[in-house]
Amino acid sequence: MKRYWIYILIVLCLSACKGIKTVHSDMEEEQLGCENEISTAILWVDRKDGESLTKYGFIRTAKVHANVYSDGTFRIMSFCKKQEPEVVEYLKKRVAVFTIPSFFFKEGYIEPGEQYLQLRYIPSKVTKK
Repeated sequence: MKRYWIYILIVLCLSACKGIKTVHSDMEEEQLGCENEISTAILWVDRKDGESLTKYGFIRTAKVHANVYSDGTFRIMSFCKKQEPEVVEYLKKRVAVFTIPSFFFKEGYIEPGEQYLQLRYIPSKVTKK
């Protein structure tokens, strides 16, 4: 008889714990929702045409929520994962001078407006202070 009471108690505890929700801040919810979103394009923000990647080693990708304008420029609204301050500063500098090639707009890969983009960069080019 004791076993049944223990089983019933365990089942009640588990069902009660299922209803408990954790509280996240708005920023955490935005970051959690961002990971499941599909990126519309992958953009190389610091690679020049004809430049070999082998001399730099490896690359990194940062997923961002951005507002894309029809002239090919875009503004980063938020990062999906927390990035180091040096990386955030570097990407914002690169984005200021980077324009999305018109090919992406002509072929229909990207349309102006808010969307998720993946920004590829070379970590060795990021200056650490």
